[in-house]
Order: sequence, then C-alpha cells, then structure tokens
Amino acid sequence: MEAKLRELSVDSRLSAVEDRVNAFLKSVDELKKTTTIGQRNHERKKLYSDVEYIRLDIEEEILKLHEAPHESPDVTPPSDDITKCEHEAVVAAVKRLDILRNQLALETAPPPTTQVEKVMYVVRFATAIMLMFGGFAIVFFIIPLRWSHLILRKYGIPNNWLPMDLVQHGIGRLICMCAGVEITTDGTEKNLKNLKDPSTVAMFTHGSNLDTPMILAVSPVTVKLIGKKTLFLVPIIGWVFRWGFGLVPIDRSNREKAKKSLKDLAEAVNDYGRSIAISPEGKRTKNGQLCDFKKGPFYLQADVNKPITPVIIQGVYELWSPGRTFAVPGKCLVRFLPQFLVDPKKSKNANRLALRRVFLNALAEPVPDYLSSSVDDRFYMIHVWTMVNIWFFVPSVLSFIASTIQGVGAAFGLSWFASLQAVISIMVLFEGLMWSTC
Repeated sequence: MEAKLRELSVDSRLSAVEDRVNAFLKSVDELKKTTTIGQRNHERKKLYSDVEYIRLDIEEEILKLHEAPHESPDVTPPSDDITKCEHEAVVAAVKRLDILRNQLALETAPPPTTQVEKVMYVVRFATAIMLMFGGFAIVFFIIPLRWSHLILRKYGIPNNWLPMDLVQHGIGRLICMCAGVEITTDGTEKNLKNLKDPSTVAMFTHGSNLDTPMILAVSPVTVKLIGKKTLFLVPIIGWVFRWGFGLVPIDRSNREKAKKSLKDLAEAVNDYGRSIAISPEGKRTKNGQLCDFKKGPFYLQADVNKPITPVIIQGVYELWSPGRTFAVPGKCLVRFLPQFLVDPKKSKNANRLALRRVFLNALAEPVPDYLSSSVDDRFYMIHVWTMVNIWFFVPSVLSFIASTIQGVGAAFGLSWFASLQAVISIMVLFEGLMWSTC
C-alpha cells in the first residue's frame, strides 16, 4: 500500500494543498473587504475538491484491494472503508485530510443585526410555523385527493400534474418564500425535463433544512423523498408527508427497517413510474462541504435500475447552517447535472466513488458571485406579500374547517366540547397509527 501511495504522490500533493489552504486562510480577512461570501466559499470548495481527490484516489486503491480475488477463501479481505484501514501510511494521510476538511468549513451569512432585521427574522420564523402546522392541517383535509390519482392516471393525466403533486410543489414554493430564499436553477430543461426515461433517482447535496423544500419547489419532475423517522412522528406534518405526499420514513437506528424503507421507495418507482430524491450523504453536512457518500442510496438505485441525476444545491447552507433557528434571506442556486449512468461492470462502491468525483468536479466549477447575498427589493416585497397572505389565508381556512366540524357535530347532536373530543380522539388514533407503522 505504501508503494501505491508513493505512486499517487499522496505526500507531495497533500503538502501542496496544505500550503494553499494555509495561504487562503491567512488572506480571508483581507478578502472580506473585496469579495462576496459566495466568492470566498467557492475558493474553499475548490480547495476542498483538491483535498477530496486525494482521499478518493486512496479509497479507490483500497477498494481494489478489497475486491481483488484471494488465493484462499479463508482469508478475510481488507475493509473497503478508509477510516478502518490500519496501514500506518493511510492512517497518517487520513489524519491530514481530516484536518484540512475542518479548516475548509464554509463561512455563513451574518445573523440579523438591526432591530428591523431581528423583527423580520422572528416574523419569518412564526410564518413558517404557521405554514407548517396550519397549512399542513389544511392539506390534511384534502389527502383524499391522492386516491383520485389511480383514476386520473387511467384518463391519461401524467405524474407531475396529479392533484397532490401540484400541492407538494406549491408547499415547497411557499416554504422557500417564507424563508426569503430566492432560487435560481440551472439544467432543468437540458438535464431533467428531457429525460429519456420518465423516472430518475435525484441525488442531492444536503447542507440545510431547506434542501428538500427547494427541490420540491423547482424540480419540474415531482419526486418522492425519504426522511428521518422523527419528522414523520410530528402530528399533522408527518401525516401529510406520508399519507398526502407519499414520502417514506426511514429509521436510521435500525438497519433492517432502513432497508425496508428503501424497498418501499423503490416500489413507488417500479409501480407508478415515479422519480425519487435522496441525499447520498445521508444527513446534513456540519461544515457545508460535501460529506462521504453512504451506500444505501446506491442499493436503492440498483433496486429501481434508473439513472442518477446529480443535484447540486449551493448557497443555502450559508443562510441556514446547523445551530441557526431559521434562515436569513438570500440567493441560492440549484443545478441539475447531466445524468450519471451507473456502470454495471463496476461494484456499487466503485460507482459511489465515481459519483462523488462528479459532485466534487461540479462544486469546483465557477458559480455566480451573488450566492448567499441579500435578495433584491422586488423579491423581498414578494416575500413579505406572501407572508401577509399566509397569515390571512391559513387562519381563515382553519376557521372555516372548525366551523364545518362543529356544524357536522351539531347535526349529530354533539356539543362543541363533544366535537372537540371527537377530533382529538381521531388525531390520537392517526398518531398512534403513525407510531406503530413507522
């Protein structure tokens, strides 16, 4: 292995990158005077890609050793996980690579400073809560529309135009608008709308809680998603996710249940020609940079046998990084890359590493300077107008629903309190069903 590392020039390449990273970090304070946060973070991503290319080269060599035939079946092949490799030279290289990873954490947008900004921050957060609970409560009552999909498909209504598909798209738009996130897209016409196969597996970078709403908002292809189990256990929100939009919960703490969740998602593709979206990173990145890819999404891709559409989401981590209560307004970019065709001659792990290289290449490409910068006045006015309408529309519709429920209860001779008890009992029943089946 040591000879392979010398052949790959790992030590000299690492030293060169370390020098470049140190030089960049020393210049950051000066760069802040003349560059945008998007420009500085792009420099970090370019350096990060060079760091990760070294890691990928080592991982590919380890994978070759893992997959190489062995003379005796009793010999245990070395692990294909670079973090479990015990070779001294590899351990030393990984330690240096990890230090560089930590040094290249992305810069985040500054928090609200003026009194007006702080007030608007609270208003945006409150509006998002109103939308997530009040808006989703409204959507809950139209879940039966999903039952019409089977009939509408027979009449030629395609996916993406079915009622709950349109609702899902609209909810994604509203969430992003509440957050004040202005989204620019690239590659939707060329790489997503004109797919030869109507189904695809969209694999997206995951740096923020807004990644999923952003994909729902801008993707011309309606996607089904997989989400952590705890999200589905939130009353009303979880019900809409699962029974309204057909999203699939995954229990990351239980390997067998996680596999079943991936199988359930595969059925949506195979039975109904759906597209699915999943993050190959598995969870949100803590520093804004691309994490290692998990193996699960590639087993999912193998189950559905559909090409992969890589999706790069840029600028949003800076607006809503881990630890921040909610997003600050800003501009983001969603890029749909050309489809990645899995090589059937290679193992899932080899394809996983190849796809990660595609992502790193894309993240190192030039990006607009405006990423993560403040939105313009026109968009900000639309953002405020949307929030005003949410505060008018959602309570009005909820009031109408409450009056209707009370009227139905009165028709059956129930008092207002008895009607409320019935509603609470039904909600407990639904939540119990969710807990027992997640």
